[in-house]
Amino acid sequence: MKKLLIAIGVGTGLATLLGGGFIAWALDAYRADPLAQARALNDSRVVISERDGFIVIRPSAARSAIGLLFYPGLRIEPRAYLSKLVALSSKARVNIVIGRPRLNIAAFSIGQADDMRKELTGIERWYVGGHSLGGAAACYYASKHRDDLQGIVLFGTYCGSDISKSRLATLAIVADRDGIMAPETIEQHAVELPADAQIVRVAGMVHSQFGNYGPQSGDGRPSIDDRQASEAISEAARAFFH
Repeated sequence: MKKLLIAIGVGTGLATLLGGGFIAWALDAYRADPLAQARALNDSRVVISERDGFIVIRPSAARSAIGLLFYPGLRIEPRAYLSKLVALSSKARVNIVIGRPRLNIAAFSIGQADDMRKELTGIERWYVGGHSLGGAAACYYASKHRDDLQGIVLFGTYCGSDISKSRLATLAIVADRDGIMAPETIEQHAVELPADAQIVRVAGMVHSQFGNYGPQSGDGRPSIDDRQASEAISEAARAFFH
């Protein structure tokens, strides 16, 4: 994954040559499912706002001093994560800021966590996380800001940066039927994580079920529904954060 981040960085230069074609490809993102988005926006368990281009989710039941800065996956609209992250926020009592990477590519906005932090106050424990390539970008950021963070949350990806000697608490949620990032590949890279990292494998889940943006090309076929996937993610997060 680290090599992929470097390759995408090189792609910035190629984009100048390819011009509009590359930009059109990058902006042709997987869109948020409108029904899932509507349910999330009307969920009384959280308060959702949008500031400076970032989506902020706060649990409404009680104040929380935990903050998660979340990087979306490659070419996936940030709102596509609303439903899953609303459920996570309410169950695990976590404040969340969803980033908005340039050209929908987290590797182009690795330092965006610095700006996301400004959207939350009263936070005592900071975490970064993300889905797919967004998770790798979050992990790279964490490897450079170890003293400023409590930990990392990875959805359907491996770290790609060696944080094995760090004190960072780490949660990796793995989709058992992921066709984009095979569980075996993620497990092979577990040596990059601290020895006490929590790796939760969700049976029957696929890569696209970490968000709500429809089927993804190359992904597996799920044997659990969206509600079950959301519950598995939220429960793993609840156990991790508390």
